[in-house]
Amino acid sequence: MSKFKKFSLPYLVWMIIFTGIPLILMVIFAFSTIETFSAYTFNFSDFHFTCANLNALIDLSFLKAFSRSIIYALIATLLCLLIGYPIAYFISRSNIKNKYLLLLIFIMPMWTNMLLRVQTINRLLSENSFFTNVFNFTINLSNAKDVKIIAVMTIVYLPFMIFPIYTVLEKMDKSIFEASNDLGAGSIKTFFKVTIPNSTKGIYSGIMMVFLPAAMGFTIPKIVTQEDPNYSMVGQLIERQFKNYITFYNVGSMYSLVIVIFVLGSLYIISKVDEEGETLL
Repeated sequence: MSKFKKFSLPYLVWMIIFTGIPLILMVIFAFSTIETFSAYTFNFSDFHFTCANLNALIDLSFLKAFSRSIIYALIATLLCLLIGYPIAYFISRSNIKNKYLLLLIFIMPMWTNMLLRVQTINRLLSENSFFTNVFNFTINLSNAKDVKIIAVMTIVYLPFMIFPIYTVLEKMDKSIFEASNDLGAGSIKTFFKVTIPNSTKGIYSGIMMVFLPAAMGFTIPKIVTQEDPNYSMVGQLIERQFKNYITFYNVGSMYSLVIVIFVLGSLYIISKVDEEGETLL
């Protein structure tokens, strides 16, 4: 296999340019006094090492945004699990010849642009939506923006919970269900004593695959709340550090560095739970 290693060189170069260098720049900004940056000119004259930017992590606005992100993501992840597990279980245990047709229902929305999906779901949960005009039925969550954010997150990220759980359930040896029935366990006891314990890999992977983008994203809360600062999440907070008229690269980089550490820690947990990566689609 060593003769094929040279084919990995382009990917290595790609990773260095688009992953390694940005991470290095993030660390430099997070622990320095550099206040200006250009992709064409990088001036080190104002570079001084400092840990003062760590104070931004105890800033009230960051703590509120970070805690709000964690709470919203946890609730959305729990809802995805409660909804997604029964769906994955039903598809895996159904006698339909082509089960992929059912999975296609959940895959097809993912083929569209995420921004379009979020906008569509947001409008369906608003006043004068498609439901109002066609069915004379309104699901208006505009006055409960926190509930609306969680609802949109749940709908958007639900497929990421269904697929890893379905993968584990589909690969599960069906003979263990027969053995459970032969030993006198009913369908309910078999579900809680056999099915769920043997599908924990899919559950853990699904939780991480939903929780991470839900907690760190900024598109959903930005669109749903129309950039209401009272519902800002950590992704929006980072975005504002780089897009305002007065940029704060140092503070934004420090926030981003915390998120990178958080994500890498979560991926490490996934790698330990599912070492073969069979549930990561």
